[in-house]
Amino acid sequence: MATCECHIAAEFPILGGYGIISANLRTGSEVSVTEAGVVLEGPTTGDLSISAYAPLNEILACPGRAGVSFNWDRRIECDETGVFVVHLIPRGRAKAYKEGDITADISLTEVKEYQTFSASASSGPTTVYLYTSHTDAYDFTYKGTPIPIVPDDAYNKSTVTLFGNILPQNSELYLQSFSWEYTPPNIPQVSYSYLFIMNEGR
Repeated sequence: MATCECHIAAEFPILGGYGIISANLRTGSEVSVTEAGVVLEGPTTGDLSISAYAPLNEILACPGRAGVSFNWDRRIECDETGVFVVHLIPRGRAKAYKEGDITADISLTEVKEYQTFSASASSGPTTVYLYTSHTDAYDFTYKGTPIPIVPDDAYNKSTVTLFGNILPQNSELYLQSFSWEYTPPNIPQVSYSYLFIMNEGR
């Protein structure tokens, strides 16, 4: 039978002090069975998702959003001791975008800009619609809270110190995606998605 513990969410170690709204870690082990019926258990992999508030130190008149996606190829090898090891290989520069007004904490190299719109009468015929500009980009940087993002995150594992006492020892995080979104007059929110790897004994 599975075991579980139930606690108050506000008491989770990282939620209160960093403006984090939610944090979810899902994991599972790589398991293979040989033709001889031998069970080979590999490393633990999974994903970590986080959402948080990111207060503004500036005034933005229009809604805005921005984000970046990082591409990784996953490769599994069997080392000299017979242990499975997972490697994540970067697949070039990350694809980024911005739309509308964004915070000065975000910078990127712009490629192409075009107009977009959002219109819906589901809340009534007098609902406003919005024209805005969308820009495709790369070399995405985020200097805000709670976790900064740099272009090198597309090529290396991420070091997230605030998870040091929560994640298992020898675990590695690789940033998969990040998004920032703002709808006045609310506080902007950010979302992070990481790939999680724990290669035993490494």
